Amino acid sequence: MGNIWNFLKFGGPMTIPLLIASICSLAVIIEKLIFFARNKNKSFRLIKQIEMLVEEGDIIGALNKLKGKKGPNAKLLSTALSHHSDDPERIKEVLQVVGEDEIKKMEKHLPILDVVAMIAPLLGLLGTVLGIIGAFEFLDAATISAANPAEISGNIASALISTALGLIIAIPTAIFYSYFTNKVENMAHEMNLSMLDIMDVVTDRREEDVQTFS
Repeated sequence: MGNIWNFLKFGGPMTIPLLIASICSLAVIIEKLIFFARNKNKSFRLIKQIEMLVEEGDIIGALNKLKGKKGPNAKLLSTALSHHSDDPERIKEVLQVVGEDEIKKMEKHLPILDVVAMIAPLLGLLGTVLGIIGAFEFLDAATISAANPAEISGNIASALISTALGLIIAIPTAIFYSYFTNKVENMAHEMNLSMLDIMDVVTDRREEDVQTFS
């Protein structure tokens, strides 16, 4: 722990905001990994299971089966079944609202990764500039004969640490940001396709009910 603290002190004043940025980035990455692991999209099997129950007229059983299920499609299915007696256009509107809400949940905290990936190299560069300014001030204050090459190189090395630290933070953050945004896009696309299947399941049952009562 002492070596890490000495390293951070040696890196200059920008190491503290960089450390804070890295903690924020790591927290978001862990949170999103857990979120996507818990909300895996198993749409095909789930929709087929619910479709069988709906065809049997067991709406309550279908809703009970969805209890405790994770993922956007489970939410869409339970919403559609809860409104199964409504007009198809009304069901579609409700599903679109729920779908947008699910996408917002998937995108939650992702802007933090975007900001960290953008500002971490800039903070590192700022730390380097400040460090080099300090090295030149040291040279200016010292006479040529009194200038110690080891101290000069140490100041420059200290200045470069913040740039390296900024890149070390920014590169994996940018990779995870790209991965998560791509994951959200894929899940949103799958969700839109599933919405059509869900509408078919609910509206087909509704038409059967109408024919039964007519």
